[in-house]
Amino acid sequence: MERTLARAGERTGTRRRQIAKYLPAFLFLSPWIIGVLVFYVYPICAALYYSFHQYDVLRPARWIGWANYQRLPGDRYFRQALKNTLLYVSVGVPGALLMGFLQAILLNVKVRGQQLFRTLALVPGTVPIAAAAAVWLNIVTPGSGLVNNVFRALGLSTQKWIADPHAVKWVFVGMSIWWGSGMLVFLAGLQAVPLELYEAAEVDGARWYHRFFYVTLPMMTPSILFNLLMGLIGAFQYFAFPMLMTEGGPVGGSTFFGQYLYESAFEFWQMGYASAQAWILFVICAIVVFLIFRSSARWVYYEAE
Repeated sequence: MERTLARAGERTGTRRRQIAKYLPAFLFLSPWIIGVLVFYVYPICAALYYSFHQYDVLRPARWIGWANYQRLPGDRYFRQALKNTLLYVSVGVPGALLMGFLQAILLNVKVRGQQLFRTLALVPGTVPIAAAAAVWLNIVTPGSGLVNNVFRALGLSTQKWIADPHAVKWVFVGMSIWWGSGMLVFLAGLQAVPLELYEAAEVDGARWYHRFFYVTLPMMTPSILFNLLMGLIGAFQYFAFPMLMTEGGPVGGSTFFGQYLYESAFEFWQMGYASAQAWILFVICAIVVFLIFRSSARWVYYEAE
């Protein structure tokens, strides 16, 4: 009996020492933990709860089961927003990554004034989204936009651009590609490629395109994976530019998933329906990210430690 009590006392003392050891770390982490629980975990759980309810904020939530999810396939505007978003993701994200990669390659070239060029390349990223949207709006406005003025000067026919419900989505895809994505991460990845690999390839007689495809590209695959995942997650939530420039028009031609979700929640006050949309978006993102991670073992190369 005494031995049992002694062992229990030792275990209690060990637990107290462990708690005393890790307590300062938990205290320092507590603001972050509380923030995650309050601003991330709780909203996610609340959205799941309200997705099974009819809820407009003004009245108590009423349980309706799967009705919000069953409503989605028959909603023409939801299908249009999902179609526009999938187009933007499938074309805009790869195009933007390619543009960012090309920008990084150019900025990695050893030329006079390299630091100045790198600084200038980062300046557009400091422009507020509202200001950038105003600039793009002046460029693609059908009547007096810069592009149509150039077309008139060249004797070419002008285009409707954002006034055409079929072309407007491609305008935003083109904007994404022109803007580029992940340039800074790609530049850091290029500078991390060991020079010994290039020197060994040159000794073996490899030309520049051999060095690019068999040295640079494999070593850049971790950066490509990171930028691809971040680009996809951001693209599924694409919202600011179409909201500021076209408000989803004309005729829903530029309504993306994030904007339709916002309108359902804060314009029509259909919080339950918007929560169901949010969870559909979450499931789609999770599936896409899972598939990319699952396939990454086949094409992502990590240098051995």
